[in-house]
Amino acid sequence: MIALILKGRMPMKLIAVHYSYGLISVSVLTSMIAAYAAFSLAERMRHSASANHRRGWLLGGSVALGIGIWSMHYLGMLAVELPVEVAYFVPTVLLSLLMAIVASAVVLSVVSAERVGWRELLGGGVLMGAGIGGMHYTGMAAMRSTAMHHYEPWVVAASLLVAVGFSTLALWIGFSVRDQMKHGEWLRVVAGSVMGLGIAAMHYTAMAGVRYVPDTMLPFSSAGTVQVGALGRAAVAVVAAVVLVTGRVTAALDKRKFRDLEAAQAELLETQEQLRETNELLSELSYRDGLTGLYNRRHFDAVFETEFRRAARGGSSLSLLMIDVDHFKEFNDTYGHQHGDDCLREIARALEHGPRRAHDCVARYGGEEFVVVLPGAHTADAMKIAEKIREAVLALKIEHAGSETAPCATVSIGVCSCKPKIGGSTKAILRDADTALYIAKGMGRNRVAVCGGVELKV
Repeated sequence: MIALILKGRMPMKLIAVHYSYGLISVSVLTSMIAAYAAFSLAERMRHSASANHRRGWLLGGSVALGIGIWSMHYLGMLAVELPVEVAYFVPTVLLSLLMAIVASAVVLSVVSAERVGWRELLGGGVLMGAGIGGMHYTGMAAMRSTAMHHYEPWVVAASLLVAVGFSTLALWIGFSVRDQMKHGEWLRVVAGSVMGLGIAAMHYTAMAGVRYVPDTMLPFSSAGTVQVGALGRAAVAVVAAVVLVTGRVTAALDKRKFRDLEAAQAELLETQEQLRETNELLSELSYRDGLTGLYNRRHFDAVFETEFRRAARGGSSLSLLMIDVDHFKEFNDTYGHQHGDDCLREIARALEHGPRRAHDCVARYGGEEFVVVLPGAHTADAMKIAEKIREAVLALKIEHAGSETAPCATVSIGVCSCKPKIGGSTKAILRDADTALYIAKGMGRNRVAVCGGVELKV
């Protein structure tokens, strides 16, 4: 039983106490290693793939860290050398271990949370400090000896304040540095050192105020107790080291596995992105002309059919321009097919970026023929656009020595405008646009001709 007495009422006869500074050093080091392991285990918890995985890390980490803290406490108690026989009551010892594990669970839960405010940090610090304090004083209550140990109230209060203060500070550091990629490991070492020193400071603050008075207890019963000698001290230290090293190594292996998984996921995402780009390219190639980059015949057919049906439903006009490069066979014969391809590409660029509306569709119809779909355009509008296209191609001044029309490449354009009817077909407007094109060619080329101009019924 622990007695709390006021200063001045303590019996004068005290037992001289000596400390093993080697065990004190080992206990402090154990506390720091345990705290550092806690932050590593919390990092693994935060990156757990599932709730079950997270609970597993919480349970295993709490046990490992709890044993580390508990071992620090008992190593510190065993560092006290008394000239009387001392034993420990096993059930109370196990209760103190349970308190250490619960305090460790608080640490891991707070540091691994996604978002933590000052309220959560302070609450976690209070719970952790209370757990560490409870572990310490419960462990002290497990002592069985012919000497009574006494505390003064201010010592108890000071030790608990130290525990809460250091715990809150360590939790704040641990939460602040967890996303630091650069120097993150070293920052966790700092956080672990702060927490470890806090645990040790609480223990030794409490131990500094304890006084042992002889002959105040009857000879204790040895039932349920265990005595700890030099071998026991070594065993406590070894067990703590094994548990902490195992936990740290497991966390490191899991972290490596996590990094490998992240790398694999990044590689998979990169592959998926490349596949997406390839699919987009293939999709674009499926409706783009490989030579000119304009829409191809298949895409034109789909767009023309859609615009024809839309115009029929809305009762609006639809115009089509059929464009042919004049004397293109002679151009190839004179300059070769490579220059012929270059000529088609230049004309295609003039059509794509030339005088037309943004929603008009320009496509390569085949060979040296192009088409332009003009939704909503009447005959007069279509004629104006066609004339501007003819002038734009003429302005390119592509040399054409084999042309009988002009010294440079020119185009002839057939125009057809109509008002489609529901149930109609696109064949008639295509036929009339082609007819208008041949009229333009028959009139001497390098000109625009129109066919129809009246409502088309099919």
